[in-house]
Amino acid sequence: MLPSLLVASLSLAAASWALHESDVGVVDWHTKLVGIPLQNTFHGDLILTTTTSNVFAALNATDGSIAWRSIHDDDDPIMAFDVYDHSNVALLSGHGGSTLRTYDTSTGHLLLERRLHNPTHARRHELQHVGITTGRSSVEGSTPLFVLTNGDTVSRIDSQSGDVVWTWSSPDQGSLVVYSHIRTTSDAVYAIGLAKSKTTYTLHVTTLSVANGSTIASVNIPANLATDTPGFVLLELPPSSLSTPGPCLTWLESSSIRAAVLTPGLKGQVQILPGVNYTRIQDIGLAGAGQFIAFAQSGSAHVMRYDGESLQLMWEFTDVAPSRTRTESHFAGSLSEDGEPRIASVYWSHANRQAIHQTFTPRLAEGKGQLTGYAFPFRTHEHGVIRHVTFDGRSSRTHETTRLLLTTSTGTLQLWKHDTLQWSREEALSTIRVAAFVPLPQPSASSDLSTGSTTGRRISNTVLSCIRRFSESVLQHLRTYTVSPSTRESGSARSSGALSTLYSDQFGFRQVIVAATTEGVLYGLDSSDGRVIWRRLFGLGWASDHVGGRVFPVKMYVLPEKVGRVVDGSQEETMKQTVVLVTQRRAHNTLVDTVVFEVDPLTGDDVRPLEDGESDTSRSRYGPLEGKDVIQGPMIEAFVVPDGQGTVAMLDEFLQVQLYPDTPATRASLARLAHSLHLVLPTRTSSIPSPGAGGDIDPSTRTLLVGHRLSFNDNVSTVHVAYPTWRIIFSPGETIRETIRNDKNIGQELSVGKVLGDRRTLYKYLNKHLRVVLTEAKGSGGQMGLEESSGSMCGLYVLDSVKGTVLYQVKLPAPEGRCDDVHAALVDHWLVYAYFEDGTGAGGDGTKGWRIVSVEMYEGKQPDDVTRSRELSSYSNATTDFMAYEQAYLIPYGVTALSTTSTRLGVTLKNLIVASRRHAVHSVPRRLLDPRRPLGKVSPAEAEEGLVTYDAVLPDDARLALSHNYEVANIRQIMSAPSRLESTSLVLAIGLDLFLTRVSPSGTFDVLSENFNKAQLVLTIGGLALAIGLVRPVVRRKQLRGRWYSA
Repeated sequence: MLPSLLVASLSLAAASWALHESDVGVVDWHTKLVGIPLQNTFHGDLILTTTTSNVFAALNATDGSIAWRSIHDDDDPIMAFDVYDHSNVALLSGHGGSTLRTYDTSTGHLLLERRLHNPTHARRHELQHVGITTGRSSVEGSTPLFVLTNGDTVSRIDSQSGDVVWTWSSPDQGSLVVYSHIRTTSDAVYAIGLAKSKTTYTLHVTTLSVANGSTIASVNIPANLATDTPGFVLLELPPSSLSTPGPCLTWLESSSIRAAVLTPGLKGQVQILPGVNYTRIQDIGLAGAGQFIAFAQSGSAHVMRYDGESLQLMWEFTDVAPSRTRTESHFAGSLSEDGEPRIASVYWSHANRQAIHQTFTPRLAEGKGQLTGYAFPFRTHEHGVIRHVTFDGRSSRTHETTRLLLTTSTGTLQLWKHDTLQWSREEALSTIRVAAFVPLPQPSASSDLSTGSTTGRRISNTVLSCIRRFSESVLQHLRTYTVSPSTRESGSARSSGALSTLYSDQFGFRQVIVAATTEGVLYGLDSSDGRVIWRRLFGLGWASDHVGGRVFPVKMYVLPEKVGRVVDGSQEETMKQTVVLVTQRRAHNTLVDTVVFEVDPLTGDDVRPLEDGESDTSRSRYGPLEGKDVIQGPMIEAFVVPDGQGTVAMLDEFLQVQLYPDTPATRASLARLAHSLHLVLPTRTSSIPSPGAGGDIDPSTRTLLVGHRLSFNDNVSTVHVAYPTWRIIFSPGETIRETIRNDKNIGQELSVGKVLGDRRTLYKYLNKHLRVVLTEAKGSGGQMGLEESSGSMCGLYVLDSVKGTVLYQVKLPAPEGRCDDVHAALVDHWLVYAYFEDGTGAGGDGTKGWRIVSVEMYEGKQPDDVTRSRELSSYSNATTDFMAYEQAYLIPYGVTALSTTSTRLGVTLKNLIVASRRHAVHSVPRRLLDPRRPLGKVSPAEAEEGLVTYDAVLPDDARLALSHNYEVANIRQIMSAPSRLESTSLVLAIGLDLFLTRVSPSGTFDVLSENFNKAQLVLTIGGLALAIGLVRPVVRRKQLRGRWYSA
């Protein structure tokens, strides 16, 4: 009981520095996202959407805010959804459509959840094999749901109770026919699928009884569909239609449209539309109204309509193919308020530099239609090209009320009402790959002196520095004592984002977050509120000319850059920071190049060194951001040369070093520092002898971890080349998942030891060459210590990258054969890793749950041993002379990411930041994770150190949740950055959402508390000053009198 109370009191002490309710939204911010949209549907004032992040959400059409969202796990992919009863939506998810859920569309409340089959037994098919539709008839007030799962099973489910009324399974269980679509009428349920022959697909239709699911008919329809795009459209007449024929199955074969009207008995003939050659057909969302789009080889698009008997041509959109004057047209259909179909066409006009919208309104009674249109100012240079269009037919009564929802190539979601942008969502932020904090310049009180008159500019740097420090100190104290605490912390951070006011606040909380996404967008975010300061699109270079491709960020560096200017006829150089981004450009023709971008973090401007014949004026701030092709091929590794000049080195597939920028000065820097650079590269081989196998060759593929150094031989190459120095051979089937290095500068750690209660000292093992390697082994043992096992295991190794010595290793369980749940963080001498224990391992205790292991490494074999590890050469045998304290803890939540806090000088304790599967971010105090916590009663010496009795379970204290009531979903990465306050660190969580907050592990010892009595301080100082003024004349007279008498 006592240990639990001690741990609870310690957590409460740490939680006392948690956010107050009044600080929520002031010292932190949360950007809630849904991901890149895949399918959008207007539903009244809501927009239902599914995204690439496996999210099903409803957005408010009025302002773009998230009304509600349902976030699914990776093993529960969203497959299909359908709206029923005007207020509910049914969703199929899981492999093969294993789970059915129904939601209230207005609130997102879960109404029903039903497991249809075990997802592990789901059948995988290349084609679509899941569908859902609703019956037109209601039974006792409940709308029946008809679902297609696994491509071979149709079920009727009661939408209220979730009971399965009947189930039909294909006799061949999907081996011959894979069903992909399902439709219902009052007479039958139609299941349409594809049967694969040797070179083509043929169509297969089965009709079932609505009442009991018995088979009415099952036939093959003669068709030859291409195996690459086996598309077809199933048309129906709208419910308002007087006639009740069956659906019409339409497909494209040999450039001709073919159709078959379906009946429950599946008796009929295939119709062929002669005279026009088509390239493809497209369902634009009006299949339920009997309409679709067919694209002709002539470059036009035809609106086709099913009238109950055959297909009819309704309208022709001319010139919809891409050309020099326009892009390809995007079509979308919707129903108006009176249930009539409307078709929208949207394209970009190169001539007008605007997007063009056209609306086709059919006049079925008159046998004709009407086409209207307008232009709207879509900014393609900021948001890319239009990829998808969703049309709200209810708003199409007039041009002024027409609403369009656009999805762009950069992941932006925009709602346009006529020619006015209503709102825009930057969903590409959910795909951030790499990011970095960049401190902003601080406004200087002496800026006028340094940029004003000639006399002011000639003042020495020392005098200017003194004046600047004095003026800033005065301003800071004035603000501190005259402004309320909440204003002190947030006032400057909430200033305008204009370029002229991009300055840091006095505490350094306001910085620029430069983030690169996989959608080809580079963002500059304000760390004070999360808003976008600037955005740039990645240019494709040579691939932009009729090839296309994508740019994938790999690494980002914040580097210094020399900026020269002429002052009074002399050249002066100052240093500012730039952001260098290393990317891989993958063209659609499969070529891969390594491209480097360099931008100004404050403006997003291109600041690459000018090429021959290039000028600053030729670089547009509003066009695509062009980079420099450094390697014509893939990149193996990238690192920064520690020359202080911002030189980035990259290794190509031949292990040759390419520099950016490549100048004589950077080459000389690399030649000077090459002997001190050590690289660790993974590689694969298939001819490594098995341990103990003599001269036999193991044919299985092995993974190697190889250490490299750089050398230069002008007889072989004109650049430096990496050559191997050591290697580690992993077992067959063991692969490297991730390599982690300590990116935080070890030199910032001011404390090199820990003083114990008995006055002895533990000196920290500070080896800057440490690397953490995470591996995954499939069913075999390992040379590196993974014992022989028939199952999968995960490995964690800590090694010295200079000579490849393994300093620490451990094997961890791999639940379900995967190691995605293993996460690790390394900072200074502290290693922390988390994993899930399934209780089945040989070394496990049978208890399932998440564990965090804390490891601290110290020099020598006992306290007071000193090896000076920070200064020690890695080639010394003393690098292995260290001891490790280790302890494991149970945590009550799953872990998705780990990191630690960081400060400028390393004085403040480092807390562990944990992103949990609860969609929350937690701060675990370092003292709770101290591996030296005693197992028994705490001794007086241990109590003096602040140690408490070991408790196997970490407290689940809600006050340790940094995200408090925010739902911060699917966090993949946690970053931390120091502020100007040594006590405070900025923490950024990156995932589906973005979340930033401030953390003070040791308390805000360098900031006055909110209840500090400023008036008393001012009165005290004033009283002392008055007393000094009154006493000074008396003291002077006394001193003068003493001199006279002493003389």
